[in-house]
This record gives sequence, C-alpha cells and structure tokens, in this order.
Amino acid sequence: MEGEIVDDYSDRIRTSRMQKGWTQKDLAMRIKEKELLVKKLEKGDLIPEDDVRKKLEQVLGISLLDTASDDLSADTGGTLTTTFGDLIKIKKGDR
Repeated sequence: MEGEIVDDYSDRIRTSRMQKGWTQKDLAMRIKEKELLVKKLEKGDLIPEDDVRKKLEQVLGISLLDTASDDLSADTGGTLTTTFGDLIKIKKGDR
C-alpha cells in the first residue's frame, strides 16, 4: 500500500455514495462486490482490502489513503534533530 487507510473511510464512502444518489446495492453492483460488504464498510466494521479500496476510489472518485506521512518524508527542509547517539556523545564529552 502507498499509505494508511484514513480513519474516516466509512464516512467518505457513505457520503460519496449518497451524493451520487446510489443505494448500497447500486454501489455494490458497480464495484462487483456483495451488498453486505458495502454495508460493513460503511459501518466501519471492515477495512477495505487493497483491491476493493481501489475500486471504491475509482467508482466514487475519492481517496481512502492518508498520504500525509509520504509528504512529510519528502520534505528535506534541513531541520536538525537530536538523536540518542548525539546525547551519548554529548554526555561522554562532558566528562
């Protein structure tokens, strides 16, 4: 996976489906899955597997992945951080 599933995935699925005027059965038919699966996803009882997630994203035009962690790792702003190794070196240097 490229990122983590967002916490509000069930709300995103339900809201997007309703905005399109589809029933849960309509959505299930469009992604070629069972209506029970859609119900469980919308209730938050089940996290979508990768293949189902991709179908939902494509059909509903939404994103269910949180890629904020990717954005942070791409930032090379040059910020200095202190590690435990740095602390050990500092402590040994004080003696």
